[in-house]
Amino acid sequence: MKLTKTLLMSIIGALLFIACTSNTTSDETSAEEKASVQENCTYSYVADSTKFQWTAYKFSSRAGVGGTFNSIEVSNTASATNPLDVLKGAEFVINTSTVNSGNQERDPKLVSFFFNALTNTENITGKIKSIDHDNKAAVLVTMNEKTVEIIGKVTVEGEKVSMEAAVNMNNFDGMSAIASLNEVCSAQHTGEDGDSKLWPDVSIVVSTILKKECK
Repeated sequence: MKLTKTLLMSIIGALLFIACTSNTTSDETSAEEKASVQENCTYSYVADSTKFQWTAYKFSSRAGVGGTFNSIEVSNTASATNPLDVLKGAEFVINTSTVNSGNQERDPKLVSFFFNALTNTENITGKIKSIDHDNKAAVLVTMNEKTVEIIGKVTVEGEKVSMEAAVNMNNFDGMSAIASLNEVCSAQHTGEDGDSKLWPDVSIVVSTILKKECK
C-alpha cells in the first residue's frame, strides 16, 4: 500500500513538472521575438528616380542599339505598404526630343526621321493599368495617336521595382517611321550580308527606386 502511494505521488509530481515546463525551443522563441518586432513599412515614389532603357535592333543578325530618354515625368503615384501598389495607376510622359542613344550624330536623326515621322508624338504618354499577383503589368501606351496595351514582367528587389517589356511599332502603325529612319541610316543599318535592316520591335526596361519608411 505504501509502495502504491509512493508511486502515485511520483507520477503526479512528474505530470506537474511537465505541465509547468515550456516545450518551446530556443529557435521557436527567437522566431516569435522576430515576429513581434516585424517592421511596419510604407513605400512611396521618389521623383526623378525612374530610368528608361530601350534597345532597338539593326542588321539581319539583330545587333542591339541601346539608349534612354533624358526627360521622363511620372505622376499619380501613392504611398502603400506594398511596393507594387505605389505604381498602380501611375501615369508617365516621355519627351521624345530628349532621346539619348549615346551618339550625338544619331540622336537628331531619331527625332527628325523617326519620332517626327509619327503623328503628335512629341511625347509618349501612358498609364499603368494594372499589376497582377503574377507580377505582370498591363501598361497603356499612347504613340502615333494610337493607344496600345503592353504587357510587362515586373520584378521587385528591395526598394527597386523594374519592368521588362517589348514594344512593336506594327501595333502603333509606325512602320513608315521605321522605313524613314532606316532610309536615312541605311549605311549604318547594313550588315555583312549586304541587307539594310531596322527591326520594328524594341525591348524596354523601366526601373524605379522607392522610398521605404518603417515604424
